Amino acid sequence: MSKSYMRKNSNNVSKEEIVTSLKQTGLKLGDVVFVHSAMRTLGWVDGGAQTVVSAFLEVIGERGTLVVPTFTFAHEAEEEPIIDPANDPSEMGIITETVRRRPDALRSTAFRHSVAAVGRRAGVITEVDPALSPFDLRSSFGVMLSLNTQIVLLGMTYATSTSHHVSELLCEVPYRHTLELDIKVRQQDGSIIKQKMTDYQPKPSGTGSYYGSRHPDFNRLGKMIEDKGLVGIATIGNAVVRRFGLRDLADLALVEAEKDYNIFRTPEGEPDYYTPLEFGKVVFSPEMLDGAGRPGKYQWCVVDESKLAMPNHNLA
Repeated sequence: MSKSYMRKNSNNVSKEEIVTSLKQTGLKLGDVVFVHSAMRTLGWVDGGAQTVVSAFLEVIGERGTLVVPTFTFAHEAEEEPIIDPANDPSEMGIITETVRRRPDALRSTAFRHSVAAVGRRAGVITEVDPALSPFDLRSSFGVMLSLNTQIVLLGMTYATSTSHHVSELLCEVPYRHTLELDIKVRQQDGSIIKQKMTDYQPKPSGTGSYYGSRHPDFNRLGKMIEDKGLVGIATIGNAVVRRFGLRDLADLALVEAEKDYNIFRTPEGEPDYYTPLEFGKVVFSPEMLDGAGRPGKYQWCVVDESKLAMPNHNLA
């Protein structure tokens, strides 16, 4: 993230503060942690994204594993996409790109939902069959479920929690389906091979729109696991940080979806609704474009909205 996004002042965020706050959420040595992040929500961090990554690695230690989303939606806008795991930049922010670029990082091969990982479990998480749905129980996310991965939302709300899609697949929600794709992949030696892949997408609505009259509302389940005391919450600089177990999320989703499979979505006819959270200020970004050129807004969660430097172009 460009330094121009932040206001440098006497209240710089240090590595020590990040370490302390992560431990306060319940993150500990040996954990596998999957991090969704928005660097701008923290404020000015001494050492930038490298400091944030270093703090996570210190907290989880040598037996832990740090995983980040390195999603690439840009390929959706290409007529003949070529997935290049070694070189495709992450579209999920500077912290994820910092992890991806580490020499000890491994990255999965996927049409959209690749992940990069560093640590003891990096191989088993990333070396999965690209032909599987990204949320299959044998996929990267399925492996993370089996390892009881801890999900950390760093300055984000549950709206960004891709792990909710694992629960949607487990619950067999009727509004999503898998699609088989023929994709080209660039190998380490530069050669290109054809690869079967499977994507997990919303079914077209009756009106032909992507989501119809209901949009995702992952805060709904998030609020429920908070009410059960299963979420550790702290602050780092101006960012609100939440940690919860992927298994806790999946277990609750399976119970609630039996009552109403729309537990992951907004009420009928209220696509702009979202479940409010009790701690932190939810701030919506200006309309921003993803890698495929689609407009959307991010939900950030901060302590003080006035201290959040808003973007002036399309980078999260």
